[in-house]
Amino acid sequence: MMCLELITEFDPFLVNHLSNYGNPGKGHTSYLSHSSYEQFIKLMASKVQNKIVEEVISAQYFSIIIDSTPDIAYVDQLSFILRYVNDGGLPVERFLCFLENIGHKSQCMADAVFSILKKFNIDITYLRGQSYDNAKNMSGLYSGLQARIKEISPLADFVPCSAHSLNLVGSCAASFCKEANIF
Repeated sequence: MMCLELITEFDPFLVNHLSNYGNPGKGHTSYLSHSSYEQFIKLMASKVQNKIVEEVISAQYFSIIIDSTPDIAYVDQLSFILRYVNDGGLPVERFLCFLENIGHKSQCMADAVFSILKKFNIDITYLRGQSYDNAKNMSGLYSGLQARIKEISPLADFVPCSAHSLNLVGSCAASFCKEANIF
């Protein structure tokens, strides 16, 4: 509901609808129920994804970035991000979707990447870059995700995430500092 209220700042029709039908009570149709709200979110997400895919196809060449982070329930979510140059000549990064919990095996991750690209009709032969953290399942030279993708798209160069490497260096350095360990 708060998202709808935020959008009303930019949409006079929605302002009118919320003021007239926002909370009329039980038995009145307002299209603001939980299920309607979920449908609204899914429709907006679909429109945004379609626009991103349209831009990627127009740009032709693209890179992918995949990163995982735990959600509030500590379940790993993989973010699937596309990087490309837009019609104005500027590089952009766009979040496309979350990958379902697919495990940490490189083959499962590769299958998920191929599945997402196929789902959105993005041709993997135009993939020119891939970036992940330096975990062996991602960066492994022979059986990591980057190697499996490079088998299909040989021009997709792998660029490891420098932030991940820097974080590992900082963590290792801090482990040797007695004050940091006590803190």
